[in-house]
Amino acid sequence: MLARIQALIRRASAVSEPTTLEAGDLQLDLLKREVTRKGRKVFLPGREYALLEYLLRNAGRPVSKTMILEHVWDYDFDPQTSVVDVLVSRLPRRDAFP
Repeated sequence: MLARIQALIRRASAVSEPTTLEAGDLQLDLLKREVTRKGRKVFLPGREYALLEYLLRNAGRPVSKTMILEHVWDYDFDPQTSVVDVLVSRLPRRDAFP
């Protein structure tokens, strides 16, 4: 329900959302659902892509494990679970993430 309300608010506002998110040499194309780093495509499975998108959208803001669980998994999880830790640890180990 919250996502629907946010979508309606976005549509009603005159300011359009960006189609790409960037951090340094990392670029995430929201329309194509592609990630590139230094011009090279990086394959990220669904949850890793969603996590990266969430982190880029909230760059410069602190996000808790609970916030990540609610936004990436779309429902409440046990905050003691290590699923977020595992997923976050995978991102830097990707081929294009030194």
